[in-house]
Amino acid sequence: MFALVFVPLERLVALRQQPVFRPGWTTDVIYYVAGCFVGKFSDAMSFGAMLLIRQLGGLDSSSIVATQPAWVQFLELVIVADFLAYLLHRALHQYAWLWRFHRVHHSSRRMDWLANVRLHPVDKILGDCFQFIPIFCLGFASAPLLAYTIVLGFQGFLNHSNTRISFGFLRWIVASPQFHHWHHCDDSEAYPEAYNKNFAPHFVIFDRLFGTIYLPRDRSMPERYGAPESVPAGFWQQMIYPFRSPDWASRVSPQVERSAVFEGQVSLSASETQGPR
Repeated sequence: MFALVFVPLERLVALRQQPVFRPGWTTDVIYYVAGCFVGKFSDAMSFGAMLLIRQLGGLDSSSIVATQPAWVQFLELVIVADFLAYLLHRALHQYAWLWRFHRVHHSSRRMDWLANVRLHPVDKILGDCFQFIPIFCLGFASAPLLAYTIVLGFQGFLNHSNTRISFGFLRWIVASPQFHHWHHCDDSEAYPEAYNKNFAPHFVIFDRLFGTIYLPRDRSMPERYGAPESVPAGFWQQMIYPFRSPDWASRVSPQVERSAVFEGQVSLSASETQGPR
């Protein structure tokens, strides 16, 4: 479904002229197809845990939260989910053992809608559990939950897309393609201040609040994307890669030191970004 929307959209309002079958597209197509199964498994596991916790805790759709108007629940859902996603996403960049999985997502050198699906299963499961279990336990009704999952999917694909869509003044409130493209920037020499910024998936609020925002006023976009470290190109190699030793990774290609995390307060050395030995 998303392909029917974003493939034509990237032709009509392309940010850069690049082929649909750009380098790495076969790997991402496998992620896309596998996501129909791996993603459903992850969602099913998270959903099962949520149901169990809700039942044991006596939290159901008759809770105080669920008695609010649907539009109020939806707004609350987006804000709570955005905050939880911000915390997890920032941790994925800060801690070496989490970055080992998350850097697979950052390994794409070309940005388009399909780059959104390049996500290691461990990364996805962590995200599902950390973000959706608390939301489910709060007792939101089913309709706002369903609406949120649709918005989450659409905004994820849009913000990775190769489009020059501008949100106007709303880009200072809502996470836009420009906002997220800078999160994927891999040009520490030209834009060192852009590293480890723009973590939230929906709004700019929490990045602004915690000082992790980078959003040029001239609406410029990065020229280079990817992870500082060398990551294998194939799907199965990427599945195994986070579990391999740093010594193996260093034999693939020289490792590049990841720049400062949390606005220069924490720096990860090449050995740290490779995770524990």
